[in-house]
Amino acid sequence: MQITKIHAAGSDYLLCRETAYADGTAAQQLLDRRTGIGADGLLLLSRGQGADIHLRQLFPDGSEGHPDAAALIAAAKYLYDADHAKCCVSIGTGDRIYPVRISVLRGRVLCAWLTMPPIVPKPMEQLKYYHGIRGEVLRACLTHPRISIYDLVGAHAVFLLESCAALRALQLQSVCRRLEEVLFWGESIDLHFAAIAGDNALAMRSWRCRVGEMGASGEGAVLSAYAAAAAELCDAPRTMVKCPSGSFCVELCGKEASLCAKCETIFVGEAV
Repeated sequence: MQITKIHAAGSDYLLCRETAYADGTAAQQLLDRRTGIGADGLLLLSRGQGADIHLRQLFPDGSEGHPDAAALIAAAKYLYDADHAKCCVSIGTGDRIYPVRISVLRGRVLCAWLTMPPIVPKPMEQLKYYHGIRGEVLRACLTHPRISIYDLVGAHAVFLLESCAALRALQLQSVCRRLEEVLFWGESIDLHFAAIAGDNALAMRSWRCRVGEMGASGEGAVLSAYAAAAAELCDAPRTMVKCPSGSFCVELCGKEASLCAKCETIFVGEAV
């Protein structure tokens, strides 16, 4: 089957038509960085219903999950490569359709702008993490805990830290393991830790419960920018969010957001 590898905001994906896909074992073999091609996910594209294309994402362990924001941007780049005349595409995932706009300069794709679903803050839910044993654990893990809970194609918690130095010094694995055990026991949630890194710029580290640290998270970037704006730490409509493996530009308009990331095709080849 023909495989395309695309980088988006530091994350890498393998893309192919769903008709060429074999099974979960094949996905594990392809995504293994030692014995296969290696990537963060395998993206399967098929004819869309109400969209230009429908997208599924498989992870290195062979499981299937909702495509993340960077995966959607990579899929938009794949579609643009197939049809250079189309700079605006729609990508379907389950019951959602995402509009994506490709930015091109002199025939070269620079980045893609993804329109995200509306942000749903949950201020009442976050209060339970400040009381009892949960509050004690939270304050033991973070010096000045500021937590916000959101729903954006899944549950997310954003922690605003006092400085980039505190973000760099954060023992992410030990802290998140402890938070998983007490604050978020049994919950499927992504944890994002952000700090101001300049004028309308944030640095961010992300953790997915029961998976580990993520190199980049588009959803986390959007919610960190939203939380910083709500805390009056950022005052421009656009915020740059720097992750360990890549960067995002977030444009906010109320609870609506657009996400921009660089995307690049690495190679196109055949997998046997």
